Amino acid sequence: MSEKLEQDVCRAIATTLENMAFMEVSQEVEGAKRYPAEEMAVTRLLVHDPVQGELYLLMPKPLLAKIVSSVYIMPEEELSEQMLLDMLGELINTVAGLFLNAYLPEDQTYSLGLPEQVLVGQEDSPFELKRWDFQIDNHMFSLALAGDGFFIAEQS
Repeated sequence: MSEKLEQDVCRAIATTLENMAFMEVSQEVEGAKRYPAEEMAVTRLLVHDPVQGELYLLMPKPLLAKIVSSVYIMPEEELSEQMLLDMLGELINTVAGLFLNAYLPEDQTYSLGLPEQVLVGQEDSPFELKRWDFQIDNHMFSLALAGDGFFIAEQS
């Protein structure tokens, strides 16, 4: 995998969370809290063109609540489950746009699907999958990219 792909993915997730929620993202996850499946939310976004692939964002609900509370300036106890899931969709849309704008040639257009909720543990793909772990305030979360087109292009 190329250094450019890695940098573009990491920059997209960091920029998204720093700009939307004013939270600093770190790739240093040693000692970060890992959450059981029942406390996680997962969303998937399909990339249709110019390559086919999928992005998955896996985030603990307590971290999502902090993000939503920060964005909407609301107490966490007033947030609904739907607000958390909507934010997860907004986050993956933003990450995907930033990533593809950086990764693809400057004049290349792309086509995305709509974010869809996935059950934890169901984020399997028929494509090769690469996962990056991050943390915010000691809460670990992950972004995964699947799609032979991303990785085949890397090898040529």
